[in-house]
Amino acid sequence: MLPLLFGFTGCGEEAALGKDAADTAPLPCDERPASVAIGGSGTDELQRPIWTEMPEGSEQTMVHGPQGGWHILASADVQSTDDIVTIEYTITWPARADAQLSYGSFRVMLVPDARCGGYYAGMLGILDVSDLASGEADTPPELLAGETLSLTMNVIDLNGLTASDAVNIVAALDPDDVPVE
Repeated sequence: MLPLLFGFTGCGEEAALGKDAADTAPLPCDERPASVAIGGSGTDELQRPIWTEMPEGSEQTMVHGPQGGWHILASADVQSTDDIVTIEYTITWPARADAQLSYGSFRVMLVPDARCGGYYAGMLGILDVSDLASGEADTPPELLAGETLSLTMNVIDLNGLTASDAVNIVAALDPDDVPVE
């Protein structure tokens, strides 16, 4: 009986519970489901665009572009797909029956990461509120400041793998659009 006890003690807790060490190993990349996570856009130490976290309910700036329009920057962290994907980026306004404010389709090559995928940063969600204008209120800052907007990304790779993500954010004014008192 004593040799049998020594045999079990050397195998570890997993063996005593009937578990195989392979059960706890991460799945290979090609066996994981495809995923996308919407994020913001920042820059690294060399000023290259990177993916940054975009928490649910966070304020995101409606950037007032140099040509006079407004956009919300977003990025996609895509995992377990090919490195070339098509990303559909939409912005809707839930308070106005999910009125579509922006649609963009981007066919891109992901910047690889050390996990099972990569990211694409700096997509512009160009805001168009022309169908929602109310009197003189006809620009994104006038209509959307402080409003909850829904950002959605749908991804498809060359092999037909798909993934989706959505996040609600609060539209914030660009510093150039803050009224001067």
